Amino acid sequence: MPDAQASFRLTAGQFALDLHKVEARVASGRRGRRSIVNAPSAQRGVIVAVALALAVACQKPKPAPEPLAEATCAPTPSIATPLRLLTRFEYGNTVRDLLGDATGPQSAFPREPVVRGLDDDATVNQVSQEGLARYLEAAESLSSEVMQNRRSRVVPCLTDDQACRDAFLSSFGQRAFRRPLTQDEVALFASLFDAVKATHDFDTAAQWTVQAMLQSPQFLYRDETSLAQSATGRVALDDFRLATRLSYFLWGTTPDDALLSAAARGELSTDEGLARQANRLLDDPRALEGQLRFLSLWLNLDGVLTAEKDVHTYPAYTPALATAWRASLELFLRDVLRHGGTVEALFTSSALYANGAMSPYVGGGLPATEFQRVAMPPEQRAGVLTQPGLLARLSGTDQSSPIRRGAFVLGTLLCAPPPPPPSGASVAPPPVSPRSTTRQRFAAHGSVAPCSSCHAQIDPVGFTFEHYDGMGAWRDTENGQPIDATGGVRAADDPSLVKPVNGAVELSRLLAQSPQVKDCLAGELLRYALGRELQEGDTCSLAGVRKRFVEANGSFRALMLAIAQSDAFRGHAPVEVAP
Repeated sequence: MPDAQASFRLTAGQFALDLHKVEARVASGRRGRRSIVNAPSAQRGVIVAVALALAVACQKPKPAPEPLAEATCAPTPSIATPLRLLTRFEYGNTVRDLLGDATGPQSAFPREPVVRGLDDDATVNQVSQEGLARYLEAAESLSSEVMQNRRSRVVPCLTDDQACRDAFLSSFGQRAFRRPLTQDEVALFASLFDAVKATHDFDTAAQWTVQAMLQSPQFLYRDETSLAQSATGRVALDDFRLATRLSYFLWGTTPDDALLSAAARGELSTDEGLARQANRLLDDPRALEGQLRFLSLWLNLDGVLTAEKDVHTYPAYTPALATAWRASLELFLRDVLRHGGTVEALFTSSALYANGAMSPYVGGGLPATEFQRVAMPPEQRAGVLTQPGLLARLSGTDQSSPIRRGAFVLGTLLCAPPPPPPSGASVAPPPVSPRSTTRQRFAAHGSVAPCSSCHAQIDPVGFTFEHYDGMGAWRDTENGQPIDATGGVRAADDPSLVKPVNGAVELSRLLAQSPQVKDCLAGELLRYALGRELQEGDTCSLAGVRKRFVEANGSFRALMLAIAQSDAFRGHAPVEVAP
């Protein structure tokens, strides 16, 4: 990098951050503004970095709310979602679609905090000092690479005059900020561009302007709050904010030109226009990636990669097998989404994707690395709950775990997590014994007070998985004794679930038809779409989304459309502006 650029890069980054009045929103919904544009130039960098960090640091995480009552629908507008820092998944997709980048700079970014399985909660996903440094490095690299190799992605003209500069600022600025630039922003970026061009050339000025835009809050954050006044108690998001929320929800990336054009024409303000654009986005292959991202978080697929196994107990375990488990699960979910895309398919499909590393489950004859779709015996495998990778994750290092498996069904799939163990209770699993089965050992373990009341709910669900060992492989016997996989859900909001069950396949078929599973999934996806915990004001929207999901027989597409058209997604309560 030339010395001139080295000396200027921090100034360019500071300049970009100066452009926006950094907004800090606290839990009460109050919104404050701090202007840093007029700060002395020597102080701007420090003020900007501190202000940006404080803006997100003051958004305190909230405890999970009580479950929303379905029987009532209080007409209270939803609260506003705080400023949403792009997740690594969203950042990578955004620079791919904005700049044509395939280098994946987001892999060096700090990991987001996970709140009950999801990584996009705006109250805790906050910028860090390390994150600021990574954003600067990424912006510098991306701006240089795109100008060298794909100039037309950012500069829409070949001349080097003011008209070309203005066209560049207007077109790239709108795509980067997901809305038209304000007059102040145009003036400030034009000033930066001209200052660089006076001592360098047009392309260098464009490169540093791109670099500055990629470091700005307008790019790094999604602002999904409107300051419009309302006499009705609800403020509708403007078209550009709604376009941004829609695109990141359905695609996990920035709006395309067609969506921005529809926003400019005001089409998203109408029910018909919003439905038309939502359906268009769902018809695009990128919608599958957006759905897959949510399901991967909801089911914690990445946890498969870190599942620890005792190689003396399970000599077939290798890191390559763990990688194959993760890939197999993702391929299974893709298969479900491509073929029907329903809750029923998620819980009943007998498909298994396997390669040579997974031969212990399907036998030999498979390619070493390439995955093939294999139809498994329907009496042994049905849906995601019987996939080897998930079963292995929900096991111990040297044995299967009825507790982990039962708690997963109750907490993740039914949104009825068991309470945590009492203080001082031992959470160590019973030791492995060659003289007894896993069920016998855990049944004795769970009968001891003060944990017995919780185990009476968890264990019967977990025992239905006893045909699968700690590696997710099928077994008919254990230590010479036949497997007993009887059990079931002892208590549930859905009475159809409360019945004796023999085996995980039978349990999966019950879950596939359960309204409680659909209600749970709908609430989790709405939480993901809004980037915050659900509140009392979301009750009406949630009830409507759940109803449409059930009526559509558990179609994921119908669920996403219902959320996109809900009041909670399209607006919020008025936000108080602090002086």
